[in-house]
Amino acid sequence: MVKSGFYGRRLGEIFHLKEAPAFITRTLRKSEIAVTEIRCDAENNGLTKPILPDDALLVTLQLRACPHHQLWIDGRPVQTGPLEPGVTCFYDLRRNPIANSISPFHSLQFYLPLEALNLIADRQHTRRVSDCNNNPGHAVDDQTIRGLGYSLVPAFARPNEASRIFVDNVTLAMAAYVLEKYTVGDVSSPFRPRVLAASYERRAKELLAANLNGEISVSELARDSGLPIKAFLQAFRQSTGTSPHRWLRNYRIESAKDMLRRTSRPPEEIAPICGYASTDHFIREFKRAEGTTPSAWRSSAQGSAQARLGERASSAKVIRGRPATICVRAGLFGKTSEIFEKSGGAPVCFSDS
Repeated sequence: MVKSGFYGRRLGEIFHLKEAPAFITRTLRKSEIAVTEIRCDAENNGLTKPILPDDALLVTLQLRACPHHQLWIDGRPVQTGPLEPGVTCFYDLRRNPIANSISPFHSLQFYLPLEALNLIADRQHTRRVSDCNNNPGHAVDDQTIRGLGYSLVPAFARPNEASRIFVDNVTLAMAAYVLEKYTVGDVSSPFRPRVLAASYERRAKELLAANLNGEISVSELARDSGLPIKAFLQAFRQSTGTSPHRWLRNYRIESAKDMLRRTSRPPEEIAPICGYASTDHFIREFKRAEGTTPSAWRSSAQGSAQARLGERASSAKVIRGRPATICVRAGLFGKTSEIFEKSGGAPVCFSDS
């Protein structure tokens, strides 16, 4: 494998060109991605030079029509067709692509090492790359690639005025897009979504609970956790078993049930407190979750609570030798609590044990 990539002057030499301007992005640790402008206005430029095997993809965006060309992959001819302006071709540089440039050509060539794509995959918590799933002889008309590539044309026309931050962002976006849409994941190392750190999970839940009306976006939650949106959603689900939207919906319902249980507030007062847009919205969501209306649920919950207290009191036993109090040991809400009171001046103690 090669030690440095095929871009800039080195890629120009493959096409027998003296000049091949390029922008190189080095924001991914030691890996480089690059975009090179390749242009030849002459016909019958000849065969490209052989390319030493390289763990990289070359994504070619055509800037002008190229009616006639020939292609070989690993020494075998590949059927090709006319290339219109704006279409894209993909070449796996591990397979020694050789082109015969019959018509003049003008293109932007994005050099994307697998190492760089895998770094992006690791950041996004997706599968690493094993292959490119596109036929190199078949051009695709991808509007996203076209838009990203054409946005760099002014930078090549006036390189001294080009914003490197802009160029880096475009090339990184190109790499991320190609990774997601045109590569095959490595099934030998399946993606295992990570969980949120306990502090980030707690923080995300606090932010959701503080915005019961849902006016906080997933992008804000992801940014607060320091993760890309996709990675955050996967980590949140892995940690909580559900999505942020469903977690918030469940939290609203539980908050409403707590208020119904503890207070006498009517549904029209509880609805805005718990983040619902209207009383009708509250009743509709509550009925979908609980199978009944808030008022009916309150009546049932209060009746059940009173029945449980009555059962505890009726099953209490007299304990002798406990002075001055009636002590009811009641196992409420999973815990044992003691309630002390005087009854007619008679010192009696009750217990459920």
